[in-house]
Amino acid sequence: MNKINIYTKAKLSILALTVIGVFIACSPNENGYRKDSNIDPSLLPVPDFTASATSIFQFETINFATAEINEGDLYSWTFTGGSPGDSNQANVTVKYTVRGTYPVSLKIRNQYGANEVVKEGFITVEGEPLDPAVEVRLNFEQSLYEEVSETNAIGAVSGYEEGAINDFAATFSGSGITIEGYNGITGNNPRTVSAWIKTTNTARQGVATWGNSGTFSRNTFVVNGNGTVRFEYQGGGQNSTGKVNDGEWHHIAYTYDGADIKVYIDAVLDFTRPETRINTAVAGDRQITIGSEGASDGSLTFRRFKGAIDDLRVYNRALTAVEIAALAGL
Repeated sequence: MNKINIYTKAKLSILALTVIGVFIACSPNENGYRKDSNIDPSLLPVPDFTASATSIFQFETINFATAEINEGDLYSWTFTGGSPGDSNQANVTVKYTVRGTYPVSLKIRNQYGANEVVKEGFITVEGEPLDPAVEVRLNFEQSLYEEVSETNAIGAVSGYEEGAINDFAATFSGSGITIEGYNGITGNNPRTVSAWIKTTNTARQGVATWGNSGTFSRNTFVVNGNGTVRFEYQGGGQNSTGKVNDGEWHHIAYTYDGADIKVYIDAVLDFTRPETRINTAVAGDRQITIGSEGASDGSLTFRRFKGAIDDLRVYNRALTAVEIAALAGL
């Protein structure tokens, strides 16, 4: 339902004004306009607008344009859930990154006053279509919302900054996060972990880990203190040749198909390691930890990541090199 509010300039009689009266009569109300039921409503702007779409997927944009009766002089938009969140331009392009239903409001003013229209539930943002093999997807668009479980991750991040893709990435400096009830891919089943990271840290730090401690039971993806990337399964593992702790964004990923481990940096295959002994969680399940390595007591502050992480994903299959390149934006 649309709601319209009317704001008008107070009528003043010049002959009746006194110095004190000027200040009283001209005191601002509602963005400089006073409510006045005596104004001829036919002189006021009648606000309305058009939108290029009202139902979109995450990360898509909508073009908004004014369509008022009685041209206005000033415009004031509010786009809850959008970027930008407000604007004073007549025509605006807005990006939506978080699923939900959002209102849009527009206030238009002319010399006679102002009207506002509010369209509740006007925009519906649906989840970005995901590969059915995705089991975890955190895009960190100023939230810890996990796309597959449709719940928020547990824990806290330090904040958000400009992301490697889309708009935002999460910054980590003191603790990791976890997804309640998700224990990762177990046994020697195929998997892929993919993420964008940015760091200058010179200490070992966890990106994504699950599975209790025990030979071949842990599934650990970390960045070493020297900047190399390591996949480790407690009883084996390998470091990359390439380094990623230079303060720039890098896409890192590993795949495992039950026979070979492959680690990629910026979509380039760094190494392949044959391995059939992996038996993740044979020593017991543990919820996935993101942004720290995860201590044996479940603490989220062990070997914590210091830097930014964006678009972290876990798949239940081994992605191809072409698919890894697509995630890396190539």
